[in-house]
Amino acid sequence: MKQKTYTSSSRRLAGRRKAWLGKLADLGPVVRGSLVTAQRGNHVAHQLTVSIKSKTHTVYVPVDMVQEVKEWIKNYQRLQRIIKEVSKLSMAIIHRRVPENRGGGRSPRPQSRSR
Repeated sequence: MKQKTYTSSSRRLAGRRKAWLGKLADLGPVVRGSLVTAQRGNHVAHQLTVSIKSKTHTVYVPVDMVQEVKEWIKNYQRLQRIIKEVSKLSMAIIHRRVPENRGGGRSPRPQSRSR
């Protein structure tokens, strides 16, 4: 079976997608969740809170790790953005590869004749 070649617009999209994928290498550690600060008597406690299968899980975060955990959370948010963009570009590439008459939608209506 003959493989179709990319059109120039698909090549541009593929280049943009590759650039977004390249950002993954610089991302670093990630963690999903929210950093919560709570007053516990005379001291402040930091906790990482995340919902897994509709249950909230909380992990104590030592004071010396708070900044690091904040960066991990930011990295997770960046990861989500990268995934969203890569997916959007991949969908656009697929869309451009589907021939007009094979789009999966309804066939165009026949033109009505004017009299």
